[in-house]
Amino acid sequence: MYKKFLSIVAIFILSILLILPNQIVDSASFNQRLAGQTRYETAAKIAQEGWTSSNYAVVASGEGFADALSAAPLAKKYNAPILLTGKNTLDSNTKSELQSLGVKNVFLIGGTGSISDNVKSELGSMNITVTRISGKDRFETSLEVAKNLGDINGIVVTNAYGFADALSIAPIAADQGMAVILTSSDSLSSDIQTFLNSINYSKSYIIGGTGVVGHSVASQLKNVTRLSGASRYETNAAVLKQFADNLSYDKVYVASGENYPDALSGSVLAASNNSPLILVGNSFDPSVISSIQAQHDKYNDVVVLGGAAVVSDALINDIVSGVFIPSISDEEIKKLIYNADQAYVKIHLLASYDKNDAIYTDNAYYKLKDNVNTYDKLFKYYNVYFSEKKSNYFINSGLFVNSNNTFYILGCDPGARSLILEAKLENKTIDKNKMNVTLLCYNEEGVFPNEEYPPEYENYTLIYEDGRWVVDDCDNSDWNDFNYRDNHNLNQ
Repeated sequence: MYKKFLSIVAIFILSILLILPNQIVDSASFNQRLAGQTRYETAAKIAQEGWTSSNYAVVASGEGFADALSAAPLAKKYNAPILLTGKNTLDSNTKSELQSLGVKNVFLIGGTGSISDNVKSELGSMNITVTRISGKDRFETSLEVAKNLGDINGIVVTNAYGFADALSIAPIAADQGMAVILTSSDSLSSDIQTFLNSINYSKSYIIGGTGVVGHSVASQLKNVTRLSGASRYETNAAVLKQFADNLSYDKVYVASGENYPDALSGSVLAASNNSPLILVGNSFDPSVISSIQAQHDKYNDVVVLGGAAVVSDALINDIVSGVFIPSISDEEIKKLIYNADQAYVKIHLLASYDKNDAIYTDNAYYKLKDNVNTYDKLFKYYNVYFSEKKSNYFINSGLFVNSNNTFYILGCDPGARSLILEAKLENKTIDKNKMNVTLLCYNEEGVFPNEEYPPEYENYTLIYEDGRWVVDDCDNSDWNDFNYRDNHNLNQ
């Protein structure tokens, strides 16, 4: 009988194991970080990831973004990586990668003011055919790049004096064969207008608000759609939302929105995989969070462009998990702790202090007012500023007694409080959803500052819980000690 039972259990477990893989939902993973010691080395690492060999490469300036912003569609057309160089000398990382890939043809983007003829000569000495694509300024250079695309499936217009908007759209423009045209805020150049009138295109996009690409530019385009936001990150989110259904999320690329090189080099790699390019700063813009969460269940591999100094591991972990913890400023931290302490103090004002409506043990406990006299009401009161754990701690401590489901509070004076808003924040460390904070505080018993009452260090723990930062604990506070002064004992 026992052996028969074991056989049944074994069959059951085997059945679960066979079924379980089909029930597991794929989740995003941090696949890799493509980074080097310099922007040039990072560009080479990106090229190594996307290409084992290539007849073509695009080489752009690593010192200025103006000429390079329109390069991604050209690179995609020739299945070419984008590599970077300095102005006067071919970067050694770029040279090595060109040799490794066996490149025979290079498109050099920009005039001699961006990349000198000396670099062109160095490329030529490597038996590479060099085609320089340039114009008299950044506007005309973008036009010359567009002319080299051949058939154009659409037009993307961005401001020539900022890089973020162009980088948001670059992978999508490259993937869909759209030309990236640079403009001033007021008007397209006459040469660009002539070119647009000479080609057949059915759609166009303006990337950025009216402050960077004005209405007059929009009036010169066919079937135009504006994608913009209040910041570069909101604009990136608008682009991701617009083309969400056209993207594959097998790979998701992340780069800094604070500088251009990594995102520029990565734009054609993202395009080759039909992947989104997410721009991040030191923290996430809420609009970017929304765009990520909208598609997060489709994410597979998250690939970072650039080192941890420009895209932190913490930000990447948030993207991978789909759980985003917003930053909180030092002043907001002190205000949160102050409000929590005030809530702790003011609960004592919500008692009747009626001798005839009290419970006597070793001390006197007074009936709380109706708005806080049940467990649920007390929890709701504390949980505005305190964590679930700390709220429950207060309710179940010696501060309260419960009689017939009605709560009574210990009659006491909480005493002098720390001057939290005036405190100096000495230290702050964050580990996932927890933050440890050290404040140097004076006490309100003395005149601030006062040698008789020197400041003391107070260590607080904050936690991100239920979509907000709350206070979880303090190691130097009467929050953890209910031996109060001036106890209102009615038996005295």
